[in-house]
Amino acid sequence: MRTLKQIKRWFLCLLVVTGFPVTSFAINLNPTSVKGVAQAYGFILGQEYSLARIANEFPELLGDVDLARAQFDLTFPDIKTKLETQLKKAMGEKPFQEAAANLQEKIRETIEHQKISREIAANFLEQFQGRSKGEIESPIIEYLLAVKYTANPVGEFADGFRQRYQTDGMGKSQGINLHLQLPRSWVKTDGERPHIVQKWVSENGTGLEMILLDIRDGRGYNPTKKEMKDFVRSGEVKDTVPNDSKYIDSGNFTLEQQTGYWLQIATPLERAGMKMYQDTLIYQFFFHGKAIGVFCQAGGPENKKPKINEAFKRIRPLCQQVLNSLVLTQAY
Repeated sequence: MRTLKQIKRWFLCLLVVTGFPVTSFAINLNPTSVKGVAQAYGFILGQEYSLARIANEFPELLGDVDLARAQFDLTFPDIKTKLETQLKKAMGEKPFQEAAANLQEKIRETIEHQKISREIAANFLEQFQGRSKGEIESPIIEYLLAVKYTANPVGEFADGFRQRYQTDGMGKSQGINLHLQLPRSWVKTDGERPHIVQKWVSENGTGLEMILLDIRDGRGYNPTKKEMKDFVRSGEVKDTVPNDSKYIDSGNFTLEQQTGYWLQIATPLERAGMKMYQDTLIYQFFFHGKAIGVFCQAGGPENKKPKINEAFKRIRPLCQQVLNSLVLTQAY
């Protein structure tokens, strides 16, 4: 007779994902992310020059300009300075100052040569209200959000900057219909492995943290609430941890009237001769004979373990909120 322990031994093949540079309170700076941050910085500079020109040429709109600035600053406080900080880390102080001066001059020249009427100015201010609500084109909005919420990823979710994902029951979702919400700056990509329905990568896909939706065939098994609690309380959950991973902690949770368990582990990895380290948090429950999991990961070089631990602690509250957003449409 199958036991939950036996099933979980088979289910829990820990995900090994590629790309684990060091995580810190700076965003993950690489050529792609630096380009994105620079583009967002240019957007902010152009916005400042446009507002300044409207205020100068149409004094009667000064009140509207001040209101527009205040609303945007409330949504993205001190964002220009935060973008500059990231670019200085990537480029160095002197190269950044030279590049910024060059960019500012080009933006100023471009905007000064554009024709502007009072009607155009008024329309711009009206559209500007949408920017304060996050109505900004990609990838600028993603990098603005990533930089704003670098130290507090759950804040992005809590402030309503979210994307919605829904399965259709086909393919990897194995007949399960559900939807959940993710922070808007995290980019959705397909999972490489057959049980990974979808994964999301932080910082517009250039970050080092991931959230994964995992659905596996439970062969019709649907444990009771008591079985799930006994699974954790007895310590049996520790037997699902792979031999090369370290058990950290575990517990139970309830979602959509289903009782599941959560498990935190730490895993040393070696890829192409490089020693890596990964923190993983797994939330898993059973529904309609399937094992549904939300996995959260942060990783990097083994010698940067303290910083990886910091990154994991920052995304853990976000993982809890993503899990709480999950709705099983078939449960109603």
